[in-house]
Amino acid sequence: MDEKTLLDLVAEILETDVADVSMADELEALGWDSLANISFIAEVDDAVGVTIGADELANAVTVADLQALVNVASGE
Repeated sequence: MDEKTLLDLVAEILETDVADVSMADELEALGWDSLANISFIAEVDDAVGVTIGADELANAVTVADLQALVNVASGE
């Protein structure tokens, strides 16, 4: 998943403007919560066809961490 696609996805999940989200942003500061985790897992599975583990996702701190999880899971 490329950076733009990930940022679009995060903005969609958080119902915010993509201009308000960057790769360095901390998820907690953006308002990321357990519902966002569930949405992210489902959206990534649908878009990329990989499953992100809830335990791994719980350890993500930044948006960049989300991309790293997707890249590892998809073998990129």
